[in-house]
Amino acid sequence: MNPLGKILKSRGLITEEKLEYLLNIQKHSGSRLGDIIISEGILTYLELYNAIAQHYDLTFVNLLKDPPDEKLLTCINAVDYINFQAMPWKFENDKIIIAIAEYSDETIKWLYDKYSDNFELVVTSPLDIRKTVERLYGKLLEDESKLSLWQQNPEISARVTASGKTKKVIYLFLISALTLSLIFPKQSSSLFISFCSISYFLSIIVKMYIFCVGCKPGEQINWKKLISQYNDSSLPIYTILIPMYKEVASLPNMIAAMQAMDYPSEKLDIKLILEDDDDETINAAMALKPTYNFEIIRVPYSTLRTKPKACNYALRYAKGEYVTVFDADDIPEPLQLKKAIAVFRNSPDSIICLQARLNYYNADTNWLTHSFSLEYSALFNIMLRGLSRLRIPLPLSGTSNHISLSHLRELGEWDAYNVTEDADLGIRLGAQGFKTAMLDSYTMEESTMDIPAWLRQRSRWIKGYMQTWLVHMRNPILLYKKLGFKSFCGFQFFIGFSSFTFLTAPILWLFVLLYWLLPPYLVADWLPSWLLWLSLNNFFLNVIIHWVMMLYCVSRKKKPTYQYKIAALLYPFYLTLHSIASYKALYQLIVKPHFWEKTTHGFSKTIKNHMQAPNITTNNVDCPILIRI
Repeated sequence: MNPLGKILKSRGLITEEKLEYLLNIQKHSGSRLGDIIISEGILTYLELYNAIAQHYDLTFVNLLKDPPDEKLLTCINAVDYINFQAMPWKFENDKIIIAIAEYSDETIKWLYDKYSDNFELVVTSPLDIRKTVERLYGKLLEDESKLSLWQQNPEISARVTASGKTKKVIYLFLISALTLSLIFPKQSSSLFISFCSISYFLSIIVKMYIFCVGCKPGEQINWKKLISQYNDSSLPIYTILIPMYKEVASLPNMIAAMQAMDYPSEKLDIKLILEDDDDETINAAMALKPTYNFEIIRVPYSTLRTKPKACNYALRYAKGEYVTVFDADDIPEPLQLKKAIAVFRNSPDSIICLQARLNYYNADTNWLTHSFSLEYSALFNIMLRGLSRLRIPLPLSGTSNHISLSHLRELGEWDAYNVTEDADLGIRLGAQGFKTAMLDSYTMEESTMDIPAWLRQRSRWIKGYMQTWLVHMRNPILLYKKLGFKSFCGFQFFIGFSSFTFLTAPILWLFVLLYWLLPPYLVADWLPSWLLWLSLNNFFLNVIIHWVMMLYCVSRKKKPTYQYKIAALLYPFYLTLHSIASYKALYQLIVKPHFWEKTTHGFSKTIKNHMQAPNITTNNVDCPILIRI
């Protein structure tokens, strides 16, 4: 009989039947009995680690009731206390008493390196160590989570949105443009409209080219056969970060979605990342009593309240080999983690990140959600696949991207000051020679259902794209050398020009309108005929190409309804919302660049069963298992 199991049984904590059930899980997963007990929610940490102390013939100490002597602790070792699950507790009889929750070779080696042989051991629980570190060093770790990238490489951090050199260039450009406009108004306006029109035209052509590349069918993968090659014992610990703020309504569905993941529960390291002053969500999470593989991480209050900072803070407590992020409203495919492991293990070393496809479970609500769903179908099913095939760095989504924890830390973690930290990370890993591949798996989210909420969310995304472009273009020559010609151009069109075209589109539309309303000789006096023709061509080309793209996406849906066809035809009107959001984004970029305008979830009454596939065609998605990039 398992020694620990025997102790638990003798203490009356588990029955013979329960122990047999747990040992059967252990046989298949290769996990430790204690980890399985915690993940199953059978015992508390206090009960389990009291028994573990008896197993090692050591004393158990409760650090929450009998805290360690703070004179023995140092802030420099705060992260080590978490990583090695050990910390000094008392100093008695000329020896340091070390409280440990992980009796492993790595921990013992660290203790000997740190304290020679002048220590004795007692047992505590991981919960006690985490809460002690949070209490003593939470603010320090919060500062590190804000500044990690900036301290490692300030040139690629959005802490300063525009560097001094960038500001000088912007001011010089604005002054020159204003001066030329006053001296040569006709020529300046013609030059400006020419530049906008040509940029707009190139943007449309490049977008259509990427779309066509992404439409090419990919090879099929027999996921059932592939995943069956990996038994539970071969799977690593997987950290799942779930940042939340004011998300009481979303909590039950999120916890249910995580519990439905087809992955050994004892190998899931799930962090519910909550703000320390969000008592409502914290109390709701505790009231739901999720199993102990869910950890509630309280992020200390700070004037900087962004999702990447919260995720960076939680990384200090991460245990997994790989990490992914899910939003509060997400319902991922249950097999997503196993698929990610299979792809990582069958891919070149250069592929360190995977992006799953996203869409919405409440897409059928109204015209806005129909349009949003079509936009995501085009982006995640086709456009990102096209970028991947062209070997252009992918701007990641804020959710369902998977990366190894070691590589994430090597890259400096997320930029806490960038409000689209996902897109920024995709560019940074591309600049370091790494690649992202699309993962043939889906995550269903909740779409914003009214225009004000949509504008709040979209303006933040566009502001983040503006931030990302400004940060990485501080040294364009260096960026060009790192990315290469094709990726550099892809960055300009997908990150830079996307915001620029949304900002300038209303100006071009206005000139088209003037062409129709004003006498031709008045318009021709300001703009040459070829430029008017190009503006008109851009207008109609933009409408036609987006009709083609959206109708193609409708055709790929399993059960397309007439509402989606109407939304596809009205999609050019949906694009006008992007211009409104872009001007709001530009304003916020100037006055409050790091402000995170939160999207509130939990309003939709349409929560599809997370075991059900979304209403989108899921085949023909490239994965590097078969297509080596």
